[in-house]
Amino acid sequence: MHIRSYSTEDLEKILTMDGRPPSSKRRRDKFRLVEYCEAFYCYVADEGGSIVGFIIMEDMGDAISHYMVQINVLDKRKGIGKALVFKVFDKIGPGGHISLCVNTDNDGAIGFYEYMGFVRSGFTEGYRKGQNKFWYQIDL
Repeated sequence: MHIRSYSTEDLEKILTMDGRPPSSKRRRDKFRLVEYCEAFYCYVADEGGSIVGFIIMEDMGDAISHYMVQINVLDKRKGIGKALVFKVFDKIGPGGHISLCVNTDNDGAIGFYEYMGFVRSGFTEGYRKGQNKFWYQIDL
């Protein structure tokens, strides 16, 4: 598995990597941000030409803070998410800060982020689409 920067040629593979129809507007829109806005960047996990995971980040513009927009991997517990997050840690470097939110009922994601060293820092009721969210952060 190789972690590398996203390229526009990856889009169709990403849109269909987990069985979603390629018409997934929400995901396509997020990648438009990556392609056209300098504040957004993405890494993909490439395994023999197949995309098996990706992470989208937003640089908040102060040279320190970053927000994790989305991470998605094809197979859980294979080290893909961990490799993607470590790539982001390397990019941001010491002194950086990452924040993210996760649905309160997503036990797998909560366990993953806590394992990676993120600390729960808040709660928002009904944040998006009526979903409760935990906020996490990590200082590198």
